[in-house]
Amino acid sequence: MSPRSLVLPAASLCAGGLAALAYFHDSDLVLLREHLNHPFALGALACLLMAWAAVGLRWRWLRLLIGILAWLGAGGALFVGLFALAFTATEDVGFVDGPAPYRIRLQQSPAGLGPDRVMWLSVRRDGGLLSREWDLGCFNDDAPDDTFESVKWTGPSSVEIQVADGRTFPITLDPISGRPQSTATLNC
Repeated sequence: MSPRSLVLPAASLCAGGLAALAYFHDSDLVLLREHLNHPFALGALACLLMAWAAVGLRWRWLRLLIGILAWLGAGGALFVGLFALAFTATEDVGFVDGPAPYRIRLQQSPAGLGPDRVMWLSVRRDGGLLSREWDLGCFNDDAPDDTFESVKWTGPSSVEIQVADGRTFPITLDPISGRPQSTATLNC
């Protein structure tokens, strides 16, 4: 067997494994969450690598079958990925700096097909390549009283989120890891 006949299927399996891991496991490492969390692109890559590996097969019918299935899989993964990107894309609104090394990240996304917006809050502990980020809260503005208003640090490991009607949600962070001990959600 040639090295190519072993490398391409192995690379395809690795890309497929990374796609499954990115789809089913949400990591708190910022590097993985922001840069490697592309399960549909990795799935399409796995399918294309498998189609390339099938070119070297001896039996024409098997080569044709694997090629057709791989191209259908790649096309399906790209279509579903583009569809998911269109309806789940978030945009950064800004950061609220806290005591070093913490800061709160604010993101906004559409809530379905309507005019409503969802505000996503997460707390980030900066640490270079080992920076971590955890969900802090989610607020949907379909009810005017539940619209996100502000967030502020109330101590070295405590945060307070306020909505439009004046309600507040105090959240305490674990003093060692920085992970929120609770989260706040309204209509998400």
